[in-house]
Amino acid sequence: MYSGGCFWCTEADMEKIPGVVEVTSGFTSGTTENPKYIPGQWGDHREAALVEYDPKIISFEDLIVHVFKTIDYEDGEGQFCDRGRSYSPAIYYKNKEEKKIILSLAPKSSIVPIEKETKFYPVRLEHQDYYKKNTYKYEYYRFMCGRDKRLEELNK
Repeated sequence: MYSGGCFWCTEADMEKIPGVVEVTSGFTSGTTENPKYIPGQWGDHREAALVEYDPKIISFEDLIVHVFKTIDYEDGEGQFCDRGRSYSPAIYYKNKEEKKIILSLAPKSSIVPIEKETKFYPVRLEHQDYYKKNTYKYEYYRFMCGRDKRLEELNK
């Protein structure tokens, strides 16, 4: 599970990877019970992507490398045009081994918090697979946010 700004984008980025079985958009890492995708009702949670994958096809290490290639790991105040804690990046681990792997793969300039996984709250169905259901709106949003332009700069 990780946070990398808008969950529409994190879901779209991960679902392109062979071996990723399912990506669910939602919230995590906050104190508000049952957060909702309504302004002011998700509290201090971050938008997040819960990633299910087949370890026979892709390793945890390869997933983490991909995560770092799809987030601005030098920006802890949000991601791209989305600002604030809700959109700030974080990578979550389940155990000490995962934490060790994540830390070993983080770019030297990364300021992304590595945190223990907490409860995940899926967001409503209308936000799941948003990039597939609302292709034009999604692509416009992603372009206007400057996500791909910034990622090209980071991943030169």
